[in-house]
Amino acid sequence: MSWKLTKKLKETHLGAPFSSTFSRSSSQSTITDAQKSLSATATPGSQTPQQTPSAIPTAANGSHDPQGIAASESMVNPPAAPAKPGILILTLHEGRGFSLPPGADQVFGRGPGHGNSISTGSFSSSYMGGNSARPGSSAAQQGSFRPMSASGGGINNMPSIHGRYSSKYLPYALVDFDKQQLFVNAVSGTPENPVWAGESTQYKFDVSRSTELNLSLYIRNPTAPPNSGRTQDIFIGTCRVTPTFSEDAQSGAANSPSSSDGKSAKRDKAMPAPPSSRNGDIVGVQWQDIQYGSGSIRIGLKFVETRQRSLKVEDFELLKVVGKGSFGKVMQVRKKDTNRIYALKTIRKQHIISRSEVAHTLAERSVLAQINNPFIVPLKFSFQSPDKLYFVLAFVNGGELFHHLQKEQRFDINRSRFYAAELLCALECLHGFGVIYRDLKPENILVDYVGHIALCDFGLCKLDMKDEDKTNTFCGTPEYLAPELLHGQGYTKAVDWWTLGVLLYEMLTGLPPFYDENTNEMYRKILSEPLHFPGPEIVPPAARDLLSKLLDRDATRRLGTNGAAEIKAHPFFHSIDWRKLLDRKYEPSFKPSVVDELDTANFDKEFTSEAPTDSYVEGPMLSQTMQQQFAGWSYNRPVEGLGDAGGSIVSGNAFDQR
Repeated sequence: MSWKLTKKLKETHLGAPFSSTFSRSSSQSTITDAQKSLSATATPGSQTPQQTPSAIPTAANGSHDPQGIAASESMVNPPAAPAKPGILILTLHEGRGFSLPPGADQVFGRGPGHGNSISTGSFSSSYMGGNSARPGSSAAQQGSFRPMSASGGGINNMPSIHGRYSSKYLPYALVDFDKQQLFVNAVSGTPENPVWAGESTQYKFDVSRSTELNLSLYIRNPTAPPNSGRTQDIFIGTCRVTPTFSEDAQSGAANSPSSSDGKSAKRDKAMPAPPSSRNGDIVGVQWQDIQYGSGSIRIGLKFVETRQRSLKVEDFELLKVVGKGSFGKVMQVRKKDTNRIYALKTIRKQHIISRSEVAHTLAERSVLAQINNPFIVPLKFSFQSPDKLYFVLAFVNGGELFHHLQKEQRFDINRSRFYAAELLCALECLHGFGVIYRDLKPENILVDYVGHIALCDFGLCKLDMKDEDKTNTFCGTPEYLAPELLHGQGYTKAVDWWTLGVLLYEMLTGLPPFYDENTNEMYRKILSEPLHFPGPEIVPPAARDLLSKLLDRDATRRLGTNGAAEIKAHPFFHSIDWRKLLDRKYEPSFKPSVVDELDTANFDKEFTSEAPTDSYVEGPMLSQTMQQQFAGWSYNRPVEGLGDAGGSIVSGNAFDQR
């Protein structure tokens, strides 16, 4: 789901003419055989993706699996664990013992405008084999992240006025819960021991499945050049918490001391509380150790169950239009009860019925409801009115990958490798559930606050596909179509590995390998033109070898035919620990320029300048028979045995007590 709501056309169509050596226009997907497109029926229940195993190495871990390829298999497509619908309430209180990563203190002594991006564990530095310790390395575990005292410079060597620090130079937390991301700035204290707003400011998150809460901590680089955005910010650690989404568990934790984690209690008791927290214990507030950094942070978590009901558009405040298409539009919205920002995708029922797109639309909802992967945009809710269907998705506002590729013309080898690796994991997840994606392209890839990718737009997915199964639907985007699809003799999941190769080639060079303004000529090139590469400074030998194997016209020989593991094992990805990648422990080298969760600067002004409205649909009302096609559309993740849950906060906490 590109925010542009690219429609699935029934005729081949390209956008504006080719404009420069490293440029192409945004492409639109094409469908020429809608009747054969999906085996889906009108009810979502018939399209539940079934998870199937893929080929993996026999060794599960240890020296036989140094890259974590086999160990990462179970992490790629875990089922989305259900949770009682509710609201998770987060409060940030204070931190202590924060420090800079190795080498970062040297940056503070430089003059303004000479800053370098310092982020421990960055993807590019780990690949290049730099001397700095990365997260999870033995150097990091042996104390490389020890605090640096103020007298020796260190993290407190920030600009201050009479010993007081501006909030600009205090650490901030990037909170991530199920792709809902927001910045939380410290308000006082020191860079080493910052203080947040505490109980006076609560951050609410909608809970639709069991997932982790991640806090990534950064401090702004005082020597960064103007207008550098967040690219120069210094990563100082992370904190990961698995909340308990049960009021009963919270009550037990609060009222029964024996239910508490003994180790946590002992650690808190042994560590005297700073003055700002000596006014009595607050239930649900705990100290959490910082990973890949030093110190700890004090946070509060509470869970509130809510009544399960279908949403309606009046539950949202419409903020801005961020995309439009023939079926409807995508708007940035604020959910009124939690104040969280989402993308609301509206689709007119009459349009998809008249274009025989009901099956595709239901497929998109079905896929999004089942998938649980860090590199796929999650579906939070879906609901309907008599005239429209609504998707409520995480609002990923770093912009489309296409936007950044057009702006920079091409990416360097490390950045391209990073995106390709995350996309590989996303496609592996889909394949594990028997889903062929079929429309991989930069327009369908979003970039989040941190710089990770998020795959979207699942309208062309084919469900219930086993490894050996073939389908015949002619669909996709012209530049990315695999040869076997053009031959019309049926194709398998291997078409997704072809498109991954095309995308990697485009990221490295600026254009797809067989691009041509004339669609028929482009098809000829895809079928018969030799694959040409620029020099090794742009496409190194390992990348060239991988591309040659992904872009093999014989689908039975194509790398990935026997599973994603054989692509992961290619030398091009030799530097990657796939477990760390799936845990998002690599710090991206590029972070989009995003001010906050409301920022829409990375979207087309043609859309954002339009007034957001849930427009009236003219014409006759749909018949009951037509409406039946959308039975079961409304979605709050399925919950077994859920009664009428109240909405009151219990005297407990949402920290996992296991």
